[in-house]
Amino acid sequence: MISPGQIRAARSIIGVKQSDLAKASGISLATLNNIERGVGDPRASTLDAIESALQDAGVEIEASALTESVRLNILARPKAYETLSASQKLLQLLSPGSLNRPDKILIFARRDRNAEHDDSAIKICFLVEAKNRNILFDQVNFSVENGSRVAEIAGIMQAAFAFHRYEMFFLDSIVEDTTANEDLDALECVSGRDCIALDHPAKFFNVFSNWQDMLRTYGSRAGHPLANLAALINKFELD
Repeated sequence: MISPGQIRAARSIIGVKQSDLAKASGISLATLNNIERGVGDPRASTLDAIESALQDAGVEIEASALTESVRLNILARPKAYETLSASQKLLQLLSPGSLNRPDKILIFARRDRNAEHDDSAIKICFLVEAKNRNILFDQVNFSVENGSRVAEIAGIMQAAFAFHRYEMFFLDSIVEDTTANEDLDALECVSGRDCIALDHPAKFFNVFSNWQDMLRTYGSRAGHPLANLAALINKFELD
């Protein structure tokens, strides 16, 4: 069970306030303040919620009979995520309540050397750079080969533009398949490239597809996330 000292140390290494952690844990600020001061006898479920929120932010918590420790996993690279699970994780990272506030969101396309068809050979990837850690999504089956995949990508980009409009960047060329690389090598392969500020999704999609064709195919459907993304961008341009 996480201790008051571990909670304080964990907050320190990820640089978040008590109010941020309380919100992410679903508890009141007063409750968290009391726990950190060792006041009262908190429920196990409350401590579990705090620990879970910190683990989601990349904090590893360990304890034994003699020692307690916390450390930050500075690179996360989710493995073999289903696209829905990956979408949910990305949306959580991009939400205003995330403990990993993005400093930079890099969107890029990579080749899939195992793809059987040309229309599935390009995968869409995301690198979220936070204050003290990076989260690389390059092993997820994001693509524009069908409407459901486009909807997932558009939903993620809509959240990114809505909450982190000025932290978005993209690569203007397709990257060779990074999935066979070790974690740090894959990160270096992507983060070491020159990137361009992304102020309109068309600039990214036109690297490997055609934004206008995608709009005609999917954006005309009422409620489709691509239509919502286009509407959000139009609003920005009118403001």
